[in-house]
Amino acid sequence: MPALLSVDWGTSSLRVYLLAPDGTIDDEREAPLGIMNIGDGRFAAALEAVCRPWLDRHGPLPAMLSGMIGSRQGWIEAPYLPCPVDGDTLARHLTPIPVEGFGPVLLAPGVTVRGPDGVPDVMRGEECQVVGALALSGRRDGRFLLPGTHSKRVEVADGRITGFRTYMTGEAFAALRHHTILGRLMGTEPGDGSGFERGVDAVRGISGAGGLLHAIFAARTLRLFDELPEKEAADYLSGLLIGAELADAPSPGKMVTLIGGEALVDRYDRAAARLGIPVEVAPPACVRAGHLALARRAGLLHA
Repeated sequence: MPALLSVDWGTSSLRVYLLAPDGTIDDEREAPLGIMNIGDGRFAAALEAVCRPWLDRHGPLPAMLSGMIGSRQGWIEAPYLPCPVDGDTLARHLTPIPVEGFGPVLLAPGVTVRGPDGVPDVMRGEECQVVGALALSGRRDGRFLLPGTHSKRVEVADGRITGFRTYMTGEAFAALRHHTILGRLMGTEPGDGSGFERGVDAVRGISGAGGLLHAIFAARTLRLFDELPEKEAADYLSGLLIGAELADAPSPGKMVTLIGGEALVDRYDRAAARLGIPVEVAPPACVRAGHLALARRAGLLHA
């Protein structure tokens, strides 16, 4: 019998996994029902619509939710817990949401930290992926990198998230690619990868706070002088931004575990190899494993 609904609810999409007690996926569903696509706060109706076939078959099921659904723009704003934080702490601060027809519905909190400059940083959803990666690997320490719209570099020591740093790499690429003059000279056909590698290599020549801003303009000038093929220009920009993010690591020789979708993780893997940064790739089930671990700690199901 299924034991848990694992709900990964972001800005653009809703993914739900029907999990057995050991974490095996009995079924899964995805819908374009991210928080920005749901009007009038109809989050309960959206979740019910996606899960209805399973509820009809198995009766009320408990659910563990994480992601932007817990943001101020989502269903209910879950609290941010200050670092350091571990899985037990996250489980003690789950936010219950009463939803008719379901078992207990619990929303994972986010995590916050302040950098050396005193400025706060936040994440939602990635904390569950890190907890899942630790559970799957049996490790209690490491550095994790979660590529995405807002990429996260997370430090873990003795099973606790001790700090993290956010990079707007994905969003910056999309904005520059589609909403600036750079995009006018970029093709839509895929290249052979040489543009990406060239962008990563260009990171080595960046110096100073404004160096990256100057290097970004090369995506235009190299095209103007026909020194970069049209189909390689977008990849050049991607390589430049990903490379700059990776180069910001305080301990460049330390192993980094990548967590995320296959295509994006592959890009970071290629860029890291070019910059001499050792990486490994986490299993694809991290978010589900994280939900399962929190559900056990919260007493929703037995180990």
